[in-house]
Amino acid sequence: MAIDLRTVTGKALDPATGKPLSGQKGPARTNSESPSQTDAVSLTGTVEKLRKAGKALASGAVIDTELVARVADALNAGTYAVDAEQIAAKMIEMERQLPVEEMGNG
Repeated sequence: MAIDLRTVTGKALDPATGKPLSGQKGPARTNSESPSQTDAVSLTGTVEKLRKAGKALASGAVIDTELVARVADALNAGTYAVDAEQIAAKMIEMERQLPVEEMGNG
């Protein structure tokens, strides 16, 4: 996602609406400072996933109550099966998504 920074007005913006806040100004721009380039910011896939998760949390649609009921019934009946290979594969996938830290020699 690219953000076009040419729309900077020098006024503080309300983060919720994006509209200028009344009576508050950001850094002043002189007449000689004109935006001659387009600056862009790209968000990583992780940021996009976090944003989607935040929206899901805000909407309250996070818990699949039907799935929870089915799992609870299977646990109570003693018929819930654990797929160890699938769990291991997901753990490895999550490990690969973690940032790699450089290890020092000593």
